Amino acid sequence: MLTMIVYYHCKKGMRDGFMEALKVNDVAAKSCAEKGNHQYDYFRSEKDEELVLLIEKWDSEEIQKMHMETEHFKLLGGLKAEFVESVEIEKILL
Repeated sequence: MLTMIVYYHCKKGMRDGFMEALKVNDVAAKSCAEKGNHQYDYFRSEKDEELVLLIEKWDSEEIQKMHMETEHFKLLGGLKAEFVESVEIEKILL
């Protein structure tokens, strides 16, 4: 199992817009519907007004790489370019 913790550091004042764009485009719902996905949840930080946290769990790294080829993942790339300043990723393999 692969667990990924993704830290989206949004551009100043852009966090709510990013969260709304994710929702409107059903990024989480479409990702959750993919084969091999066990979790795909976005969270707002209470301490950092510009931080969005994503926790995602996949059967394997190979399955997660297939996710990266989907249309909704490619759309996420455009959203990140518009709303996000930087991204950090932690990977945990169990």
